[in-house]
Amino acid sequence: MKKTSLSALAFTLALVMVLAGCSSKQNTIVVGSKNFTENIVLGEMVAQLIENQTDLKVERKPNLGATDITLKAITSGDIDMYLEYDGTVYSSYLKIQDPVTDPPAVFDMVNEKLQKEMKLKLTKPLGFNNTFTIAMPSEIAKANNLVTYSDLAKVSDQFVFGADPEFMNREPDGWNSLKEKYGFNFKKEITLDSGLRYKSIQANEMQVTNAFATDGQLKTFNMTVLKDDLNFFPPYNAAPIVRMETLEKYPELEGVLNQLAGLLTDADMQELNYLVDDKKETEEKVAKDFLTSKGLLK
Repeated sequence: MKKTSLSALAFTLALVMVLAGCSSKQNTIVVGSKNFTENIVLGEMVAQLIENQTDLKVERKPNLGATDITLKAITSGDIDMYLEYDGTVYSSYLKIQDPVTDPPAVFDMVNEKLQKEMKLKLTKPLGFNNTFTIAMPSEIAKANNLVTYSDLAKVSDQFVFGADPEFMNREPDGWNSLKEKYGFNFKKEITLDSGLRYKSIQANEMQVTNAFATDGQLKTFNMTVLKDDLNFFPPYNAAPIVRMETLEKYPELEGVLNQLAGLLTDADMQELNYLVDDKKETEEKVAKDFLTSKGLLK
């Protein structure tokens, strides 16, 4: 065979390999998640539903990190979707600084702006509101008759407060603005990894922490969630956030994702988190069992 023929053959084979590599990513949806139990469980739930009800393949990228990392991942196209919260879109994506005056209207408002400004879309909300909150051991709350944030503010100088770095630094719905709103004046403020918060509470190194309303560990450690009586926090309704380019390419996706609409209560989500964090079940099993119980896996 002539040298030119060998070169042509080599080029053809290389081209075929490149095209094969490209085609292997065809019909594949990349599902990511943030770096906490709930988001990983929900990402797995979405991944299993897509695999079960479509011909699409799913590539999983769980535990990516906090909001700034997942935002970069979805806007760059590294992932096609993950689970987000409308209050986080309000503050961290769209950078809206105005206080929320009409919580029920937040989801539709941010979704409209999200589609126009960032070419991303929230599909229908899952039903629960995983709002930020403040929590403390129930025995301490009961002993001091603490029910609301305002109650806590009056005696905050008796306690140590600790929170994860994202909550301490986020605006406008993070620690600095919350402290100013209520006039908190804690004995000490600690910044620590989110996975260490409840251990530090248990060791009495701190007595008050930020939490999500659906944290399974609230149940594990018998924590009381105080009431945000001045309505500082916006709602945090969970929903899949998806690249509009992906929805246009695979129009069947939205209908599949919307089967999860309204399916989870706050109590449901707290129980799923509890099964992973306390009972040590895998996120895959917890997601599958829930979908199966709702008749969504064929």
